[in-house]
Amino acid sequence: MKKITFILLALISGTTFAQVKESTASATANAAADIVSPIAIEASQDLNFGKVANNNAGTVVVATDSDISSSSLSQIGTTTPTAAIFNVTAANGFSYSISLPQSVELTNGAENITVDNFNHDATGNTTGSGSAQTVGVGATLNVATNQATGNYKGTFDVTVTYE
Repeated sequence: MKKITFILLALISGTTFAQVKESTASATANAAADIVSPIAIEASQDLNFGKVANNNAGTVVVATDSDISSSSLSQIGTTTPTAAIFNVTAANGFSYSISLPQSVELTNGAENITVDNFNHDATGNTTGSGSAQTVGVGATLNVATNQATGNYKGTFDVTVTYE
C-alpha cells in the first residue's frame, strides 16, 4: 500500500509542479530620433553683369569669384560685375545639394535677354558645418546684335536640399 500511495503522490505532485509553456513572447527595442536644424539659404549679393555696349552680339561670363570674360563685348562705366553670393547653413556633417536654373529671362519692358550656364563654386564642399558657408554663383549673359538699350532685370532661384 505504501507503494501505491507513493506512486499516487508522485503523479499528483508532478502535475502540480509542471511548467506551463506560454503561447506568446515579447521583446523590447530601442527608439531614437536625430533632430537637425533646417537647411537655410540667404542671398547676400546679387549677380550683376555690369554695363555692356550693344554694338554686336556676344556673351558676358561672370565666374563664381566675380572674374569676368566676354566675347566681342565691351564693359563700360564704373559698375563692377559681380557673382551672386549665397550663405548656406546646414547641420554639421549633413550633406546637401544645390540646384540652379537652366536659364532665366531678364526683361526691360517688352525686351528680353537670356542668362544661362549657371554654376556654383561649392562642388565637392556641400557638407554642412553648422555655420553659414559662402557659395558663389556665376552665369552667362547672351547679348544679341543691337540689343535694345535699357536696364534689364529678373530673378533666379537657388535651392538647397538635404541629401
